Amino acid sequence: MPEFACDLHIHSTLSPCGSLDMSPRAIVEKAREAGLDIIAVTDHNMAENTPYVREAGERSGLVVLAGMELQTMEEVHVIAIFDDYDTAYALQLMVYDLLPPVANDVEFWGDQVVVDGEDNIVRSEERLLISSAGISIEEAVSWIKSHGGIAIASHVDSPTFSIISQLGFVPADIPFDALEIRDRGKAGDLMPFIMRKGLPFVTFSDAHYPGDIGKRRTHLTLDAPDCVSIEGALRALGEQSLTGQAGRS
Repeated sequence: MPEFACDLHIHSTLSPCGSLDMSPRAIVEKAREAGLDIIAVTDHNMAENTPYVREAGERSGLVVLAGMELQTMEEVHVIAIFDDYDTAYALQLMVYDLLPPVANDVEFWGDQVVVDGEDNIVRSEERLLISSAGISIEEAVSWIKSHGGIAIASHVDSPTFSIISQLGFVPADIPFDALEIRDRGKAGDLMPFIMRKGLPFVTFSDAHYPGDIGKRRTHLTLDAPDCVSIEGALRALGEQSLTGQAGRS
């Protein structure tokens, strides 16, 4: 089976913390320059830039999955990844209704804009997207998994907005597919806080600027560049961790 270089945590112009340089065209160009095969667009609580990134990706042979970085009521970030945009958009509609009606302060937080493949602004999102939606971690992951998606706990070694920073541990009964870690050297330090054995670590860029795309990545051996194959590959990585075999980042 072929191996794919994956960066499944990338922000675009729609994330207020994302640079306005993170247009669909720029994301794809930088991803190809970095030698990536599969990326996911994971804006905060929204997915609306995905179709434009996907269109650009199709022209250059880059696989673009639809995603979101959802912020739960516990202030925990969860990466959701889907094969199709319609499912990601359905999640956006649900999450949007659960966000507090707080307006974005552009001067403080930054712009939140949908941008097309020609770098034209399609619309600006007025509601602040860096907010916690009224949905629990359990409910969020359950929705993602029941709709055929991949659920990954974001940057678990971060002192903010991670499941460990907020809860103090990773519960065994939440069916995450993987845990994202920024520094693989910290994985051993985190093991006492992870209640489920065989849960694999992955690393992605969490890119907010073009130059960060692909700086962290995970290589996965896949039958096909889709969520079913990714789920199976992550499960295999978890099984390897139980036998002491390390996966390649």
